[in-house]
Amino acid sequence: MKKLLIILCFVSSIKVLSQERRAFLYASIYDEISAVSNTHIINLNTKQGTFTNDNGEFRILAKPNDSLQISFVGYETKIFKVDSNHFGIQQNKIELKKVAIELDEVEIKEHNLLGYISSDTKHIKTEKEINAESLNLPYAGSRILTPAERRWHTATTSYSGIPVDPLLNWISGRLKKLKKEKAIEDTEKRIQHIRNNYRVYILHELKIIPEDLTRFIYFIENTNNFSPSLLADEIMMISFLKLKSDEFKKLNPQNYKPNQQ
Repeated sequence: MKKLLIILCFVSSIKVLSQERRAFLYASIYDEISAVSNTHIINLNTKQGTFTNDNGEFRILAKPNDSLQISFVGYETKIFKVDSNHFGIQQNKIELKKVAIELDEVEIKEHNLLGYISSDTKHIKTEKEINAESLNLPYAGSRILTPAERRWHTATTSYSGIPVDPLLNWISGRLKKLKKEKAIEDTEKRIQHIRNNYRVYILHELKIIPEDLTRFIYFIENTNNFSPSLLADEIMMISFLKLKSDEFKKLNPQNYKPNQQ
């Protein structure tokens, strides 16, 4: 009897400790149309926070009875009460509601405009824009370099007329490192371009599931027959995406049935 009481006390203490210990809660944030990325989630009990990824997904340490505050500009802030059913392999989907944003009152003043461009332009006063070009500064109008491009330009340019700095950077291996950084930056720019311009087509026309979006884009960019020139031709790019989606689905049969090919 005494041993039984000890065992029961031990089990109950473990249960209490397990309830106090927080585990990762996985969930997705959606509105009426699609996933909401960059949503801010904070556990009001621990004051720890996180953000949703491009697919609206997030994870955060929590336990039953914790309260999660979910907020994003243009949506109602929501308090999500955690219970034991939210832990496990099931998907937790949380919907946010959009709110109307009231604009400041605009005062319309009297004017002598007639509604004709040819005459009205003579009555509209404009202030001269102050920028590098209007001030006739050196290199005005030239493209702004990215951080990796600026480092590469600095390392390969000699301002004394004698190419000593580029030579030293080549010997030290710095040029090789900067070249790699530039290549990584170019790759990320291409990936972001594909995501921004073809996301809807990939998800809705090619039927790539949202969880595979990022992996599919990296798969495209890393294939041998991918060329950055494709990004300048929308028709060729769409054909290329269709071809690669078939290959991608065959490599991931667990997520795509044959009739999805």
